[in-house]
Amino acid sequence: GVIPTVATNAIIPSGTPHDPNVLTGTYSTKGLSVASGATVTLSTSTSLKMRGNLANNGSIKGSGSLIMNGTTAQTMSGTGSINYFELNNSAGASIDSGALQTIGNTLTMTAGILATGDSLVLNSDSSGTARVAALPSSGASISGKVKVNQYMTGGRRAYRFWAHPFTSSIPLSQLTNYIDISGPGGAANGFTTTASNQPSSYWYNTYAGNSSIPYDPGWRQFANAYATPDSNEFKQYEGIRIYYRGKKGEGLGFATYTPSPTVISQWGTLNQGNQDIPLHRGTSTLQDYTMVGNPYPSPVDIGTVVFNAAAAGRINGAYFWIWNPFLGVAGQFQATAYTTGGSTPEAIPYYIQANDAVQVRTLHDGDLLNFTESNKSATISSAYSFMKSGKEFVSLYVYDTNYHPYDMFYVRFDSAATDAEDVRFDGGKPSGADFNFYSWSSDHHKLSVDARPFRQDAIIPLGVTSGYAQDFIIRAENLAVPDGGKVYLHDKLLNKVVLLQQGTEYKFSITADKNTQGDNRFELGMQHDAITTTTEVRNATVTMCPNPTSDIVSINFAFTQKSKVSINITDITGVSVYAADLGNKASGKATISMGNFASGIYMVEVSSGNEKVVQKLVKE
Repeated sequence: GVIPTVATNAIIPSGTPHDPNVLTGTYSTKGLSVASGATVTLSTSTSLKMRGNLANNGSIKGSGSLIMNGTTAQTMSGTGSINYFELNNSAGASIDSGALQTIGNTLTMTAGILATGDSLVLNSDSSGTARVAALPSSGASISGKVKVNQYMTGGRRAYRFWAHPFTSSIPLSQLTNYIDISGPGGAANGFTTTASNQPSSYWYNTYAGNSSIPYDPGWRQFANAYATPDSNEFKQYEGIRIYYRGKKGEGLGFATYTPSPTVISQWGTLNQGNQDIPLHRGTSTLQDYTMVGNPYPSPVDIGTVVFNAAAAGRINGAYFWIWNPFLGVAGQFQATAYTTGGSTPEAIPYYIQANDAVQVRTLHDGDLLNFTESNKSATISSAYSFMKSGKEFVSLYVYDTNYHPYDMFYVRFDSAATDAEDVRFDGGKPSGADFNFYSWSSDHHKLSVDARPFRQDAIIPLGVTSGYAQDFIIRAENLAVPDGGKVYLHDKLLNKVVLLQQGTEYKFSITADKNTQGDNRFELGMQHDAITTTTEVRNATVTMCPNPTSDIVSINFAFTQKSKVSINITDITGVSVYAADLGNKASGKATISMGNFASGIYMVEVSSGNEKVVQKLVKE
């Protein structure tokens, strides 16, 4: 019936009718014992400081911190969980080897050594992933192994970039405990046996790469999942690509299913302090992509890291590449800017999650990408921010006929740029995805972001490659051209020229005929020449405001005739999340509340009779 003091050992038994809730403020206790089934809630802005030992078999939850700040070594025992834990004791603390303490949100090291006894877990679930906050420059560290969990979202069978935060290599067999990874030899080599034993995990060898062809030979399959001391190791700092089918046992046959989410665990000794990751470049200019893994068990600001490397003359181009599993059939590279450019460039922060990786382009073999503890963050950049192309671009997106996005290409007209690849302006196009849409620079480099001056006689060659024979749509999502300027899309195979306007859509097919794809199918021109123009006129108009929106969006529409109007909104996976019939109208307005919708990209289809308009809506 009293509030504990620094001289009190507090015991929270199981079966209590009211679990303690520690309100805002700073409180102290000597020791704390939380029995199995019991809960202690630390409210926001609460600190519970301990001078003694912790016996935790229950749950210490809430957004307040449990702080060990004794003057002699402290211990932790039991099997329990703590949301926020801080060690501020220069004498250190240790976890009993028979214990298992799980961090639910943040582990903060202020002073002292935390000896894990190989019994510490960083948890991950649908609500978030635990992290180790930035360590001070000295006086605090973690010794022993840590199990690092990562929640994998379900819903999509696709490739994912992957990394680990440990000081040494780990075998792929750590992952195969939780997901199926197939490979040559099947079970004999530690993989899941399938009918074909086709590989589903790859590492990248820059020195064998060739970014000019659709399927870059630099991607090398893992041939063994065991702890083999060779190229089959999952190395420190290495980013890899794995195919996620869902939880273990799913997706091995040919039945239709929806991949389930699951949690993958990895374990090892954590990287701590500044980390210098080697960058690679081969002898050819087409061998400059390097896979880089997040070295920390925490989100990290990769945008600032790459910006600093570029300022030191180590990075080629103005972009790095994330992997977006929601594009195409099995995922797609997405160019992401790290600099504002201009005469006084600044970094554009971008936060990737723990166990994630990116691709960068290297100027010199052996250069370093420098990470510091200060690059850690508690936030992650939105997975959908890539869809918000700047207003300064001509933005061409490729969809399938269900308006699922496959790829996108950007052109920015800038008099300071050239037709060749420019380190300060352009973004390359990595190879290895199943669908690719890109331009060619004058010095023969594939680009996903192409900056060049606007000239009336200019021609920009475009390439398209696909592993799938089907129909696609090129849509002009944004059109930024100089006053009076025009841009035409030329389908060289069908001898058609389309004047691009905001929202223009051009439908094309890729078939078994090799001429329907490749580097000679499309080009962009700045003037109409002798080819007959086939302009797709969109008589029906739809506008949405605001877009992006955080809540209410107003949809204004006008069609050529009065007919039944309907609105259907789908998420990025094609699932309908809203539908409404508005009656017989030629024009009108619909107001929709998006407040309860998850943040992301939605496709809004407004139809009337045989007229239909589909537009992208971003919910922030």
